[in-house]
Amino acid sequence: MKSKGMKRIAMLLTILLMATLFTGCATKTAEQPAPKPTTITVTDQAGRQVTVPAQVKSVALVWGPSTSFVLALGKGDIITGINYKSDFAVKVAPNLASVGTVGKGQPDLEALAKLKPDVFIHKSTDTKSLDAVQALGIPAVGIYAESPEDLIKATELVGKVLGAEDKATQLIAFYNEKNAFAKNLTKDIPADQRKTAIVMGSELGKVAHGAMLQSYLIESAGGINLAKAIESKEIWPTVGTEQIFAWNPDFIFCEDYSQASYKIDELKKDPSFAKLNAIKNNHIGYIPAKQDLWDFPGVQSSLGTLWMLNQMYPEKYSEQDFIKDVNAFYTMTYGTTFDRAWLGY
Repeated sequence: MKSKGMKRIAMLLTILLMATLFTGCATKTAEQPAPKPTTITVTDQAGRQVTVPAQVKSVALVWGPSTSFVLALGKGDIITGINYKSDFAVKVAPNLASVGTVGKGQPDLEALAKLKPDVFIHKSTDTKSLDAVQALGIPAVGIYAESPEDLIKATELVGKVLGAEDKATQLIAFYNEKNAFAKNLTKDIPADQRKTAIVMGSELGKVAHGAMLQSYLIESAGGINLAKAIESKEIWPTVGTEQIFAWNPDFIFCEDYSQASYKIDELKKDPSFAKLNAIKNNHIGYIPAKQDLWDFPGVQSSLGTLWMLNQMYPEKYSEQDFIKDVNAFYTMTYGTTFDRAWLGY
């Protein structure tokens, strides 16, 4: 009897031991983390499905605004091909000093094929180039940022592609906050008392129409873009100087002072232009773009809005407050501030 009892006890112990071992194995198996995906798929702003590496280690660019997005997101160190290396770009990402070009505006397909970056970021309106780069086996992501809404989407998209989603959220928060601040500050100004303005392109008579980012900058700053109603598929449509004389804007904001075919000082001496309110009151100036482009697509364009706000309504938004906001943006974005004369504002 004792022998049978001992056998039963031994059998029970064996069963308990096996159950414990089985449970332990099952627990260990359940606790093992699932393998991380090696790729992610995004929908770009051209509506294309693009699969990119989950960890992008290199990016190539040939369109200026795409560089602004990548730099602001703190990913300048992974740029391996670029369109143009400005002094600003090299200052915030010193590695760019030794990075070569893979095309300017349009991609050099042969150079890109040799470079083989993890991803290529370009304007969404140029689907021909995007598809050509994609055909090389290089993921090509299109972005578009000619309105605040699209600019925010572009920042989110590039942040996701480059693994910088937290920084994208931070930049968008600043952008939204400053745009809302400018609009709130000027919301009670009656329509007939708002400052009128135009943004003039690099050639006389070319202006920013209502579907361009520059128009949103004027409006966000409480102004009225006199060229808003111009309908054109052309970037910087030509309305001619006679139309500008007829508008007689309170402010003329000029684009691209380094490449412009005209000089503000020359316009001030021209008998016809000298009659304009903007010139008579010395309310004509270049949008700061000596280093960072404040009227180009990118979160830095919030500074373009604030600059216009200070220009048009200095009694509501002082130069001192403007400088504080400029420094706050660059401290948040790049961890440093820049000399005002060097930035050119």
